[in-house]
Amino acid sequence: MQRCLREETTCLAGSGRLSYVRHMLHTNQRGRRRLRLACLSTLVSIALLAISGDALGQTRSAGAESEGDSDPTRFYSSAYLPLDHWAYRYVDVLVARGALEGLSPFVQPYRRLDIAAAILRAEDRAELSEVEREWLLAVKDELRQEIELLTGAATQDVEFKGQFAVGLKGLSHTHRDPLRPEGDEKLFPTLDLQLRGEAPMVTGALRMRWDNHYLNDPQFPEGRAIESRQCDPVIAECGYRVEDGYVEVQLPYVRVFFGRMDRNWGLPGRDGLLISPYAYSYDHIGYRFGNERLALTGLYAPFNDFGGDTARHFASHRFDWRILDNLQVSVGESVVYGGENRRIDFNLTNPVGVWEISGSSEGRERNALGMAEVWWRPRSDLVTYGAFMVDNTSVGDEGAGKASGFNQYAAALGVQLPAFQRNLALRGDFTLVNSLAYRSRVDFWEYYTLDEIGLAQDKTDVIVVSLRGDWFPAPNWILVPGLDLMWKGEDDIRLPFPEDAFRGHDLLLVGVIEKTVRASLGGRWHHRRGDVRWDVGLNIVKNDAHIERDWRLIGAARVQAEIRQVF
Repeated sequence: MQRCLREETTCLAGSGRLSYVRHMLHTNQRGRRRLRLACLSTLVSIALLAISGDALGQTRSAGAESEGDSDPTRFYSSAYLPLDHWAYRYVDVLVARGALEGLSPFVQPYRRLDIAAAILRAEDRAELSEVEREWLLAVKDELRQEIELLTGAATQDVEFKGQFAVGLKGLSHTHRDPLRPEGDEKLFPTLDLQLRGEAPMVTGALRMRWDNHYLNDPQFPEGRAIESRQCDPVIAECGYRVEDGYVEVQLPYVRVFFGRMDRNWGLPGRDGLLISPYAYSYDHIGYRFGNERLALTGLYAPFNDFGGDTARHFASHRFDWRILDNLQVSVGESVVYGGENRRIDFNLTNPVGVWEISGSSEGRERNALGMAEVWWRPRSDLVTYGAFMVDNTSVGDEGAGKASGFNQYAAALGVQLPAFQRNLALRGDFTLVNSLAYRSRVDFWEYYTLDEIGLAQDKTDVIVVSLRGDWFPAPNWILVPGLDLMWKGEDDIRLPFPEDAFRGHDLLLVGVIEKTVRASLGGRWHHRRGDVRWDVGLNIVKNDAHIERDWRLIGAARVQAEIRQVF
């Protein structure tokens, strides 16, 4: 059945994209199942929060402590700060400057309480500049509840917090990548509801977002990333989904996660080579063992984006070691496998079965990846970092149509000047993803994608050079000037694997090369009651859509404004 689906895909899609028919048959079923799972995880979270508060009976035991008893090392459960929160711009620069210690530059999101603990440690340091203290105060104000816990001014009981936001989003193009300006000009109203709860040893969160951008994403058939729902009597149809919905049991050295949440495992401010937030959030089981020096992190997720009898499985884990306060290294593995009624292979999910993923695949086909990263801050005003990913680590011989070397790979390098000026940070990044990366010679269900969107990098056969500045003219205002250079070949993560992949196929910049120069000005103004964010730029493109033609100008902009109420 799956082979027929693939052949039907090729016949119907011409370009090699996955079957539109398959998508329409299974979108409704997939959407309902994911919504049920997300809501179930939220209900379980609420139940565990209530149970833990009664069972542990320790919420008042800290009452005997004096209000001024500050201990940033005391352990409490804490929800995660979503990746799109304004505070990350400040936190990333402060980590790069060495002002915030104990936060990994490779694994985000952070727990709210971990950021608060790093802030309390930083405030004791006399060498902080005036502008750095202003940034700390801005983030500290957002984390008031966590600061009170760590300073002994409050105790942890079963507690719920939330916020509701309403806004408008204007787009010149509906494609989410500004380097690929595709789709129509749109204006969408948005609603965003966030709830989080904490109790001793357990935390949970729910984030539901209404945004018709979900129904106008050009990377999906008819633009529909999710099924539309009736919203009468006011609106004919609307698109909403649970972006975050999870419960996590948290102990001092162990965390066990169930639900969905955006994650990024990668270099600071860049999409990771194994996991990034570019794909829409998906349900998974996650775990973390260790502390801020040594940590083993991983996840497992079942995918049903092919529908029918096809089962897909995704597992990834990584080991992070902070050797020194200014030096961190990481290694990781990922695997995607599937097929008709394919069951979970636990030895590929075992996080301590090192290199089991990349061992012999005879009789157990899979797409395996390995990755290594390093981050080094030799001085307070200089940070360097790099990452290398090799795909198809389960290698064979060319006679069997398998790779005999590193034919599928991606790499990233960067340099950051976090203290170029007192309120200005600069960075330069280089990313290369070769033409075969994230694809599989076996079948589409072993592609490193979900709903045809890359689980890590979504662009392949590409070289991108980026220059960025983070300028903070005021504590609640940031401007981000940028310059991007992109060379993009014709190969794509959604195309069939080339038959001559290991026998002369170009590994980089295949066919007519599309060249893009983008100058942009992004930024964000934030307030406790709302914020405004924007990214306005001009793309100068040669050989647009891989057709030989002269340079053309394309304006690409997006602006979003929200007002919010915290409760």
